[in-house]
Amino acid sequence: MAAFSDFIDDQTLNQSQFVFVRKVIDYVVQNGYIENVTELMKPPFDKPQSFGKLFDLSKQQRLVEIVKAVKENAVRIG
Repeated sequence: MAAFSDFIDDQTLNQSQFVFVRKVIDYVVQNGYIENVTELMKPPFDKPQSFGKLFDLSKQQRLVEIVKAVKENAVRIG
């Protein structure tokens, strides 16, 4: 949660972007981590707008870094 809160605090997010990040957080809370960042392009993350359309390249890269870091941390601990 802390990793995502830094992203939310450091970025200027519109409502749709915030909702997307919230979906990612909820998914991680329920499942531990996202196995592959390509999951961000699939349901439940693809509606109402896709990851690629919601964020510019720098925000996409930052969010992908966070998702990967969460997975690495979960796998290392698990």
